[in-house]
Amino acid sequence: MTDEDCNQPGGPNETAAYIEALVAELARIAAANRLHMLHYLLQMAREEAANVARRDNPAAGRSLR
Repeated sequence: MTDEDCNQPGGPNETAAYIEALVAELARIAAANRLHMLHYLLQMAREEAANVARRDNPAAGRSLR
């Protein structure tokens, strides 16, 4: 994988949202295989990515009604 493969359009907030989705899937895999510590660490990484994705974009954390 090269740096060019990792470039996501849209900037840091969108990149963090993408990472959040990827890490959430890895956390589900870890949980399904009873890898408790790995699941916990991946959940922490998912939460941090979610916080970064919402940073400077408070509307991203709100639900649409």
